[in-house]
Amino acid sequence: MKQRICNQQLSEASITENMRRTAIVVLITVVTMLVEILYGLLTSSMALLADGIHMGTHTFALIVTLIAYRIAHTQKDNPNFAFSSGKVGILGGYTNAILLGVTALYMMKAAIERLITPQPISFAQALTVAIIGLLVNLASALLLSGKGHHHTHTEEHHMDHNLRSAYVHVLTDALTSVLAIAALLSGLVFDQSWPDALVAILGALVILRWAWGLLKSSGKLLVDYHETSEELDQVTMIAAAAGSKVLDLHIWHTSENSKAMIIELETGTAFDSGVFTEQVKRLCRIDHLTLTCHMAGT
Repeated sequence: MKQRICNQQLSEASITENMRRTAIVVLITVVTMLVEILYGLLTSSMALLADGIHMGTHTFALIVTLIAYRIAHTQKDNPNFAFSSGKVGILGGYTNAILLGVTALYMMKAAIERLITPQPISFAQALTVAIIGLLVNLASALLLSGKGHHHTHTEEHHMDHNLRSAYVHVLTDALTSVLAIAALLSGLVFDQSWPDALVAILGALVILRWAWGLLKSSGKLLVDYHETSEELDQVTMIAAAAGSKVLDLHIWHTSENSKAMIIELETGTAFDSGVFTEQVKRLCRIDHLTLTCHMAGT
C-alpha cells in the first residue's frame, strides 16, 4: 500500500515578490559597483576598490539568484524533477556562498600586497563614494529583507535560501562599506594608508565566516542531510499507538521549506493509513509522504 501527499509551502506570490525585489537590487548594485571600482582606481583606495570588486562579485551572485528563481518557477510543474524544482534555489545559495569565499580570499591577498607596498590615497574623494555605497547597500538590504511587505502567518515561518544568500551578499557589502569608511576616515585624520589595507583584511575574514555558514546550511540540504531523531521518535509513537511497527524511515528536504518522508510499516488488520498519514504530516510537518505497509505475519 502506498500513499503520497504533496503540499507547497511558499506561495507563488511570495516567489514572484522575491524575484522582483532581487531584480531591483541587481540594478542598483550594478550602478554602485561601477562607481566604486572607478573611484577606487582613481583615488588608489584599496578599501574602496575591494568594496567595488566585492560588490561586482555580488552582482554576479545576485544574477545567479535571479536565474535560480527563474528556473525554479518555470520548471515547477516539470515531472522530471522528482520532488519539484525546489532545490534549484538551494543550489543558487550554495553557489553564492562559494563566490563569497573566493571574493574574500582575493580581497585578503590584494590587501596584504598593499600593506607591503603602500600607495598614496585620495581619502576625501574615496570617503564620499564609500558613504554613498553604504547607503545603497542598506537600502538594498531593507528591500531584500521584505520589511513593510505583508506575509501570511505560514510564510513567515519558511525560509528561502536563495533570497537569504542574496541578503547575506548585500549585508557583507554593507560591512565592507562601513569598514572602508572607517579606514578612510582614519587615513584622512592621521595621514596613514595602512588602515585602508588592514580594514580590507578584517572585512575579508568576516565575509569568510559568513560564507562558511551559508555553505554549510545550503550544502546540508543539497546532500539530503537531516537530523532524523525527533521525527523518528514521533513516527514511532504514532505507529505504536496504531498497533504498528516502523521498519524503515527516511527524511530529507526537497526545498528550503519542504520535507519528504518514506515510511515502511508492519501493521495489523485494523490499521487506518489515512489517519496515520495525517498525524505524521501534522506533527512532523511533512509535505511529501510515501507510506508502505506490510501486514504482520505476511
